[in-house]
Amino acid sequence: MPELVEVETTRRDLQKLIINKRINKVEVNLDKIVYNKKEEFISKITGQLILDVKRRGKWLIFELEKNYLIIHFRMEGRFYFLPKEAPKDKHDYVIFYFDNFSLHYNDPRLFGKMEVISKDELDEFFESKNLGLEYDDKRLTPQYLKERFKTHHTDIKKMLLDQSHITGIGNIYADEILFASKIRPDSYADKLSKKKLQEIIDNTKRVFEESLKYKGTYPNIDGKRGTFEEHLKVHMREGKKCYECSSIIKKGKVGGRGTYYCPNCQKKI
Repeated sequence: MPELVEVETTRRDLQKLIINKRINKVEVNLDKIVYNKKEEFISKITGQLILDVKRRGKWLIFELEKNYLIIHFRMEGRFYFLPKEAPKDKHDYVIFYFDNFSLHYNDPRLFGKMEVISKDELDEFFESKNLGLEYDDKRLTPQYLKERFKTHHTDIKKMLLDQSHITGIGNIYADEILFASKIRPDSYADKLSKKKLQEIIDNTKRVFEESLKYKGTYPNIDGKRGTFEEHLKVHMREGKKCYECSSIIKKGKVGGRGTYYCPNCQKKI
């Protein structure tokens, strides 16, 4: 699943490709991908110039001349580009045509969504999603997390996956952040000290920035897969030796999600 790093990687790549490019034609091959009616969706973005590509949490935002196009990849959605007349894949459900190339939205699982909203609806749109702070927001402090977690006597991993506290953390990164912080994923969120919360904040930034260097863990718009998987410390490493202590990495479940951790390095709090 594309997480914050994968969406941010896509954003950065698209900025180099589509800023100040005009959308000449839009093709929608599956109506359920778009929240607007198909004809309305197409008419609202055809002919518009793309002014910027932004991100909020795991949401991608195309700033157009007259409105915003909001995209969420959900499970397996992604963008890739092709020459203008290249044949499309059977899972290419929305295609944007520019002068010299086409941008394809591919989604085998059919969970992704797109929506066109007016410029004055953007704040209201994201307020309705109840998103927490971005990982690099200066307001993300131990006191902020302490206040958010104080009534949650539940697993810290569940709290990291809850987008209303820190937005953008998914399953892979929650495991990696907690390993770096030496905290068992089933530790109680309300029991964490400000010192441990600061470690979570610091390691969230460090893990995200490291992953961005390797372009995440997902296929990018050029079709090449990011290589951060080669640098994962615990996620998907069940039965292998911990890089730090040589204990065997274990797999369990937290909140129904497959969860990887080192039983020696990570302590339950």
